[in-house]
Amino acid sequence: MLVMLTEGAANDWSALHLRDVLGTSAGTAAVAFGSFSATMTVGRLVADRVVQRFGSEAVLRHGAALAAVGALAASFTPWVWLAVVGWGVLGLGLSGCVPQLFSAAGRVDPAMAGTNVSRVAGLGYLGMLAGPAVIGWLTHVVPLNQAFVLLVVLTLIASASAGVLCTRSTAGTGSTADTGTLDPAEHADTTSTPEVAHV
Repeated sequence: MLVMLTEGAANDWSALHLRDVLGTSAGTAAVAFGSFSATMTVGRLVADRVVQRFGSEAVLRHGAALAAVGALAASFTPWVWLAVVGWGVLGLGLSGCVPQLFSAAGRVDPAMAGTNVSRVAGLGYLGMLAGPAVIGWLTHVVPLNQAFVLLVVLTLIASASAGVLCTRSTAGTGSTADTGTLDPAEHADTTSTPEVAHV
């Protein structure tokens, strides 16, 4: 939920940040959202290979930490180009996080995989919808760029809690009764062999 809340906030507020805080034109401001979306797309295309090499926990831990760096850079830089880079780094960091959470939900209990994944998806999309609203509410209290500190905090929390992906599947410790091993004594051929008549 924390990761998708951050993603939702970036989707809605990255362009407004460049326009309202850094004073760019609407066309230039759109580059921030484009940078965020492009790096997230590329990241998700290569995420499987990265997971195979480093593992899900590492992808979430380091990806969320990278996202925090991007959010921090985008929030407080006075330079448009660095803000665009910051939003891109945020997208790249988040790109592999959500798929790992869905995968972990399915591994906890394979018998309940569908239910668990749907619950995680529901909470996640709730966060994605809430993210823009939370940032909007914060702008009534602090400037927009300072409101983005929330994104830094959320991604750091997600990074620190990456160990949740170490949960082992409960199906991996099933009894040997379901392994289908044959007992030779029970499955011996009991069919009698016809005797050959000797003349």
